[in-house]
Amino acid sequence: MGEEQHEPGHAVRQAALAAGWSHRHRDVSGGWLRPTVFGAVDGLVTNASLIAGLGGGGVSAHTVILTGVAALVAGIDASFPKPPPEWTGAIAERKDKNLSKMAETLAKRPSPMNFHSALSVIRDQVKARPDAIVVNEGANTLDFARSIVDMYEPRKRLDVGTWGIMGIGMGFAVAAAVTTGKPVIAIEGDSAFGFSGMEVETICRYNLPVCVIVFNNNGVYRGTDKNPSGTADVAPTVFVKGARYDMLMQAFGGVGVNATTADELEKALSEAVKSGKPTLINAVIDESAGTESGRIASLNPQSAVKKSN
Repeated sequence: MGEEQHEPGHAVRQAALAAGWSHRHRDVSGGWLRPTVFGAVDGLVTNASLIAGLGGGGVSAHTVILTGVAALVAGIDASFPKPPPEWTGAIAERKDKNLSKMAETLAKRPSPMNFHSALSVIRDQVKARPDAIVVNEGANTLDFARSIVDMYEPRKRLDVGTWGIMGIGMGFAVAAAVTTGKPVIAIEGDSAFGFSGMEVETICRYNLPVCVIVFNNNGVYRGTDKNPSGTADVAPTVFVKGARYDMLMQAFGGVGVNATTADELEKALSEAVKSGKPTLINAVIDESAGTESGRIASLNPQSAVKKSN
């Protein structure tokens, strides 16, 4: 009787194997990663269910958050698998190497400025005034600022988010200044500033403590692109050379500064944060210093790359 009951299952299994199907797992018994991943996923699902149940019960958001954190902490005990020391050691070594390399780069003071030298000045000012609100938008200006300018207090940074939606910087700056009364440092790419730059009039009208720093490298990514059509017109990515954005702020009664060196930028930014006066610093950046945002130039058709060069 027992053989008859098992026969159908055996036949199906044999047919599956004959067809090339298999359910064998070569790594089912070895390594630390598999049990760690499955254990973490199982714990997260359990915790999510717990939080969902509490939320559905109508308790406060504060209680839900505390319960979720407590459950996560409770799940991490002495038996929790630890990664191998060779892996954590390699990560630590790479981190230290990158930090040393970045420190060398930030210490340089090229003339004209590049993104690193200008942002190192802003980084130091933010460290000195951790209560300041940082607004950030642009292409290279956004990418580099995210990795260079550190934050020391929560909820002090406003940038364009995951999709890099430009044009929000000046609105963010106005709102942050009005709601907090704290100094606002708006780090703007010249292209990003162009979307809503006339809000400097609003900043001056209400005498808001906003310092706008426009990274002026004469264009989108860089100011050296050539028009591929061969006509006398400049490339679509190139702006008016030597534009003076600082004069726009001066036109509305604010403080405008043209900074061509890191020292000039440092002086102007320090004075702006200290005084609380509406200020715009035209930070002149080497027009060849930029790169295509996201480091994706290598994905462009090679024929187009050669033509642009």
